[in-house]
Amino acid sequence: MIALSGQIHRMTGILTAAALCMTVMTCTGCSDSDNPTFALAHADGPRAAIYTDRGCWEESVRASEKMLQWAGFNVTRIGAEFINDRGLAGFDLLLVPGGDMYRYAQSISAAGKEKIRSFINDGGGYIGICGGGYFAASRVVWHGQPLSMVPLGLYDGDAIGPIAEVTPNSDYGMCRIAVTKPDHPVNAGLARSISVLYYWGPAFVAEPGNDITVLGTYDACDQPAMMAFDYGAGRVFIIGSHPEIEEDSDRDGVTFGDNLDDEGSDWPLLKNAAEWCLDK
Repeated sequence: MIALSGQIHRMTGILTAAALCMTVMTCTGCSDSDNPTFALAHADGPRAAIYTDRGCWEESVRASEKMLQWAGFNVTRIGAEFINDRGLAGFDLLLVPGGDMYRYAQSISAAGKEKIRSFINDGGGYIGICGGGYFAASRVVWHGQPLSMVPLGLYDGDAIGPIAEVTPNSDYGMCRIAVTKPDHPVNAGLARSISVLYYWGPAFVAEPGNDITVLGTYDACDQPAMMAFDYGAGRVFIIGSHPEIEEDSDRDGVTFGDNLDDEGSDWPLLKNAAEWCLDK
């Protein structure tokens, strides 16, 4: 879910023009987490950090937090200042939620981005959902135009969105993703076609030579919707849609999308991804 606040991004409230998934981008129905909290969840289990700062879609933050707690993670919310100053030592996984990747790139300094890359390279895991997926690319293309921003560059390639074919009559809606690697651990137990919330997310287009596994493609355009790859001693999973949002349940702690039908929970996909990132 992206929204370039200021110019393209509308994320606060319901379809408000203001500030991936981002002037800045904000997604319709999204709200900024301008004052990040540092809330610790489980006392035991692997430690996951959720990025929550300017541009983050609060619904994605909250639903991701609930999902990771359900999966047995000890969850801490952190902001850009935390990453810039302290890095990610002591964590096992970093999840960057949906929101405004342009703001992410502004708020997290060059040193902070290097700390994230070093964290993954040294064995940490990275999950990027929508805006967090855009942020993982080396280049971001928004409405056909390259954005003037410096993302993480975890792979050599583009994150391109939004994709009009996926939800042609709305900013968001359910989309179908064809599972292309059913034998991959991230896709364990999934149907060959899954229904997931789409909200201005990217397709991921890697340059030739990247050692990347495309795990699923959008039915609407046959472009990569989710990918997994090694980064040094660590692992990365990125997805352009929103599997953290539970349209059929209130256990995600949000009401966004409750009028939609996701044909079952997508949390097992994210749990698989988190465990794969930790090489469990």
